[in-house]
Amino acid sequence: MTAFATRIGLAALLIVATSFIPRRAMAQDGYTSPRNAEVNARGARVVEIQAHAGLLRVEGRSGLTAVRIRGTARSSHRNRLDEIKLIAERRGDAVFIKADIPDDNGRSFWGDNDNMYRGLDLVIEVPASIALDVGDGSGEAHFTNVGALTLSDGSGEIEILGAKGNVRVNDGSGSIEIRNVEGSVRIHDGSGEIRVESVTGDVTVDGDGSGNIVVSDVGGTMRVGNDGSGSIDVDRVAGDFVVDNDGGGTIRYATVKGRVDIPERKRSRSMR
Repeated sequence: MTAFATRIGLAALLIVATSFIPRRAMAQDGYTSPRNAEVNARGARVVEIQAHAGLLRVEGRSGLTAVRIRGTARSSHRNRLDEIKLIAERRGDAVFIKADIPDDNGRSFWGDNDNMYRGLDLVIEVPASIALDVGDGSGEAHFTNVGALTLSDGSGEIEILGAKGNVRVNDGSGSIEIRNVEGSVRIHDGSGEIRVESVTGDVTVDGDGSGNIVVSDVGGTMRVGNDGSGSIDVDRVAGDFVVDNDGGGTIRYATVKGRVDIPERKRSRSMR
């Protein structure tokens, strides 16, 4: 092979390799700017968060009397960076936080002709006992040692590690991991694996389009309302284990102290 042919081959390989790099990763090599704020949380009942594209991380802190936000605005274009705003303010008994990013008349941040990306990564510290009401567009969402949590998420991985209160998740796509909840858990999921462990109350999966469901160490009842596809694997349930409708996949269970009520056609292969 000639030197010229070798250079052509290497150039083609580089183009192919670059095409497989996610646009999010490429965009992070663009332009960034801090977006920080602090809001008094004394007497507040709830923290309302409206996130957008970007990473969201919320951490509960004991003894904290304010909500502290550390944000990083990201844009693939320097002249669009200033359009990314952080709103953080007190509204009555609520602390309100919003990632304010123009939608460009409906054009996607990920797929317009200029490969435009704009996002706001948020790391938020909150009082550990305060309730959270969160809406997240896309990107990973992580919660650690928080209070009661209501989360509506479009896409991206969800991780909840420690919650003192009930947890309710409505998710479009992406994996869900929930552990160490002092309360009950309720989930509605479009697609992606669900893993739940160590919940003092009930665990209810109202609907799951696709993906495995793995649940262990439940203090109350474990119930699956409607499961599309994927296996269901349950262990150590203090109450009942109920599956109303199951489309496909195996059902396995062990150490259920209460009643077991699963579709008849699954019974012959349910026991471990």
